[in-house]
Amino acid sequence: MSSAYTWIPSSNAIPYITATFALLVSIVALMSFLWRRRIDFSGKHCYIGGGSEGLGLALACLLVERGAHVSIVSRSKAKLDAAIPRIETHRQSPSQHIASYACDLTLADDAAAALNLACETFGSAPDFVFACAGGAVPGLFADLDAERHWQCLQWNFKTALCTIHEATRRMQQEGRPGQIVLTASILAMMGFAGYSSYTPSKYAIRGLAESLRNELQIYGISVHLFLPATILSPGFVEEQKLKPAITRRIEGPDEGQTPEVVAAHMVRGLERNDFYITYEPVGHMLRNSRGITPRNNALIDTLWGIAGTIALPIWRMLSPDSEVRAEAKRVLSARTMQLGSTMSAGTVFPRSAQSASQPSSHHSLHSFEKREEGI
Repeated sequence: MSSAYTWIPSSNAIPYITATFALLVSIVALMSFLWRRRIDFSGKHCYIGGGSEGLGLALACLLVERGAHVSIVSRSKAKLDAAIPRIETHRQSPSQHIASYACDLTLADDAAAALNLACETFGSAPDFVFACAGGAVPGLFADLDAERHWQCLQWNFKTALCTIHEATRRMQQEGRPGQIVLTASILAMMGFAGYSSYTPSKYAIRGLAESLRNELQIYGISVHLFLPATILSPGFVEEQKLKPAITRRIEGPDEGQTPEVVAAHMVRGLERNDFYITYEPVGHMLRNSRGITPRNNALIDTLWGIAGTIALPIWRMLSPDSEVRAEAKRVLSARTMQLGSTMSAGTVFPRSAQSASQPSSHHSLHSFEKREEGI
């Protein structure tokens, strides 16, 4: 006579089983976070708005070191002239194209012209577009006049918008699946005294990135939002001169990191295919919370937070992302039909960045004069 044996864990074993399961889940989650593909930037055209100093310049050096063609844009011709020799020290091949364009990125027509000129060498849209221009104007709300607040919004949000707008159009028209990285700040996730002019501009960039993450899937364009903490750049030095005492007390001791370290974090996040790219504890906490605003009811809001953590990703996959994927198939089908008919007519298409056979001059190429000093 046989009998089936069923193992039932004792009450003493349950905590160990739970702990083991939690450890395995943690290991899998950690491996998922740390794993990243390595992007081959060799022969890729990287267009950087705000590439003459700070984060943008450090990023340009890093990308050139990894074999990319790089175009940097800034208002200041003098800063561009100083940046190019530094970027040149990272050159890996004489065929790499390194160029600079003096242009006020708050002017949409000039920004579009600079982008198109930078693309002439390659005959197509950039492979990667990085919007790094901007800066902070700390000050208490009433102490700054309204025009100063608006100027800061233009300096940050409008430069980001104008940097990527024409590039997006070209990617869309050419059917080119590029990548766009918008730079905001951890202050796109929270606000406090002294940053009433700066924080709204970064929230605006965050809103643009979140909208485009969904929309541009239609064209195979991926969008990422970089949320850096303090960067020890020339702009930070100027910012410290204007920062109110209360803002300094709130921030506390913040040593920050060099532009080179922060640029490396940006690229690692891009290689992980993160949408929100953060790299330090405060950034990780902010992107997973509602920032530092007070809750209406701690218990009820916590329950709603748990519900949202479960429900909203499901809704995102079933509605916004599902809709754009369906639209992407329709657009691809229409483009394929159009391409077939055009090729039958014998049209010659522009070459891609990878097929640009002649090495470009590596000196600065300035096509625009600085229209205004700005901030």
